[in-house]
Amino acid sequence: MKKLAIILTIVATTAMIFSSCGKYEEGPSFTVLSAKMRITGEWSQQSFFINDADQDNSVVSEFTLNSDGTGTQTTSFVGYGTTTNDIEWKFNDDNTLLMFKDTDEDNWDEMTIKRLTNNELWLVEDTELLGIWEFRYEKV
Repeated sequence: MKKLAIILTIVATTAMIFSSCGKYEEGPSFTVLSAKMRITGEWSQQSFFINDADQDNSVVSEFTLNSDGTGTQTTSFVGYGTTTNDIEWKFNDDNTLLMFKDTDEDNWDEMTIKRLTNNELWLVEDTELLGIWEFRYEKV
């Protein structure tokens, strides 16, 4: 009887751990890699939504996030050219916001992380005036 109770306790505990809600709305629900390990690297924008409506990618961004909190952001405006900026980045205390700024500025911009896997990053910004913007990136 004691053996059965131990086995049931282990099964119940395992089920609770693997069925618990993840940190990010769209997952993953479980990962062995830290958020910093997953977000470090080169990212390329794949799609852009405003209020859940897919938008034309006339503005495309790519960025590189280094493990030391530095990086670069390149934004291409179709028909108008490209800009590249050196940036600094960090997470908020619970890793649910990606905070970044140009190295020569003082104010941090924040975007909510909706999904963060090894190869996908979805960032959301509520612009209040222009609606909810969602950027989806894939690791290069």
